[in-house]
Amino acid sequence: MSALSRAPLVSMGKAVAATVIIGAFMIIVPLAPVILAPFLALPLAYVVARHGWHSGPIVAVVASILLYFGAGLGMAFLVFLVLASAGMVVGWAVRRGWRFPRSLTYTALSLLAALVVFGVVVWLVFGLTLTELKQASYDSIADAGRLYAEMGLSATTVDAVSEQMRRLVDIFPYLVPGFLGMTVILVAASMLGLAYLIFPRLKYKVAVALSLSGFRMHWAVAYASIVGLALLLFSRGDGAWRSVLLYAGIDILLVSQTLFFLQALGVLRWFGWDRKWQPGSRTALFVLAVVAQGLTQLTGLVGLMDTWIDYRKRFALKSPGSGSAG
Repeated sequence: MSALSRAPLVSMGKAVAATVIIGAFMIIVPLAPVILAPFLALPLAYVVARHGWHSGPIVAVVASILLYFGAGLGMAFLVFLVLASAGMVVGWAVRRGWRFPRSLTYTALSLLAALVVFGVVVWLVFGLTLTELKQASYDSIADAGRLYAEMGLSATTVDAVSEQMRRLVDIFPYLVPGFLGMTVILVAASMLGLAYLIFPRLKYKVAVALSLSGFRMHWAVAYASIVGLALLLFSRGDGAWRSVLLYAGIDILLVSQTLFFLQALGVLRWFGWDRKWQPGSRTALFVLAVVAQGLTQLTGLVGLMDTWIDYRKRFALKSPGSGSAG
């Protein structure tokens, strides 16, 4: 076998190993899935970007089989769906040179489809009901609370956080559409961002055409946020429809403001490149934007206002050679 024909097999073997390691950490370490989820499909995406789509299914199947022996059928099936959907799409998007908006759309939709299929299969095949899922969530919260208490966290803090998490579990069924939409958008964007940062820096470099700087939502999406705010306003009255309006408004805002959060990050990235800021300053700006979004939703509001203000046009430097949009 020539070195040329061995190259895809070596890459696939490394991708399988990396995927299994990431999956193992997600199973063993508490809260690790929140951090590692965007990394899970990147090894497969890298192989697809380098060698074509035919290498992806092999990585997905082998990695899922190996995880099955250590994590069980449920986890293995979920990993397979994520790899076969979002991993394949990200790899193909990079290989074909898709731009960020198109890549985000297809990656988020494929990830959404994977999670819906997983939920339907769990419900139909494994017979897991909402009551059992709620109890399992309570048990997980209790286990995590005991773990952090053993690590030295005060009992008062553990109890307060656990109580908040249990309340969230109680209302979560009504917020599933919004949280699901928000999650797939953020995970898809994180996967694309990580591919942009990592793939060109590996030993065998892969050019990535994705760039957040020019990302801008269609003006009509702004009115989704306005509708969501209106529903929240009307839900403050009395009547049987109060809860319906409240949760519908929250669901709409979770999705629309997540998109405008990404649009605001695009504006900030453009601003940093346009002003030729140093990498450290640009990173600090991004961290501040993420914190502001988590605490006050301010960053999403900045993105929403960009619909009408168009910061990139209004505040672009006019002098020649003022910098690239990145």
